[in-house]
Amino acid sequence: MSIPQYAMDELEENEALLMEPRADYDSCVVGLGYRFSSGALAVYDIDQVLRVLGEGGVDEEEAIEYFEFNVIGSWMGDGTPIFVRLFQEEAGC
Repeated sequence: MSIPQYAMDELEENEALLMEPRADYDSCVVGLGYRFSSGALAVYDIDQVLRVLGEGGVDEEEAIEYFEFNVIGSWMGDGTPIFVRLFQEEAGC
């Protein structure tokens, strides 16, 4: 799924950062998030980001280590994306 145009407009207006390459990571964006005194920020699903990293030829442990150090561990200013782990529905709910 691509990022809807209205969302891209808000992200661009706020100079929000997006993960590169966008062709790989745009499908991991699950919505817009906001912080105090910040406009729209990209919100990424952690599990989807790890899946993309794994498709790059690294095993799960390497993907998690890379993600924790190089992605979650980097602050790139007010436009830094937000990363979330979505709740999973349990069987029978």
